[in-house]
Amino acid sequence: MKQPTRDEITERIKGILDGKISRDSTDDWVNYFISHDDEIELIDVEAWHYLIQLGTMCVLIAPNEYIYSSDDLLELMKEYS
Repeated sequence: MKQPTRDEITERIKGILDGKISRDSTDDWVNYFISHDDEIELIDVEAWHYLIQLGTMCVLIAPNEYIYSSDDLLELMKEYS
């Protein structure tokens, strides 16, 4: 199984910021890869770290309130893009 690329992860973040993709579905997407990490062909270690960090940004601290803001998502995208 191929790992998500940096571009795929960045597109996912853009989708969240544009309101086209939910953080919940993104969390499921990230967790799918994490739960199958033993099957992943790791090509880009930085992309893997990017994926893991994105997963932490989808954590709820209250109903409809995430631990990280949209600005934090933008910063993450800038760091890895």
